[in-house]
Amino acid sequence: MVQVAGRYRSKHGQSRDIWIKDISEYGCRFFDRFSVLEVGSTILIKVGNIGPITTDVKWREGSTVGAEFDNPLHPGVLGHIIREMDRPGEGQD
Repeated sequence: MVQVAGRYRSKHGQSRDIWIKDISEYGCRFFDRFSVLEVGSTILIKVGNIGPITTDVKWREGSTVGAEFDNPLHPGVLGHIIREMDRPGEGQD
């Protein structure tokens, strides 16, 4: 599991810093302490300095959100995120 600093912006313009707790080429799971995101909403996510990536909210349990990217990440981009941006031990719940 990776831990990467990120940010999302909702279609209403609200922008929030988040900790991405898990990521694959198809989507991610992130922690947003005061999340008000609704399942089915579309957001733009930045993973470190990569993005914005158009993403759909698929589920939410409390402060944890599961999201699916509209277009899968290229394997090279995902590898870069895991190798260069992972910050274990930061952003603990």
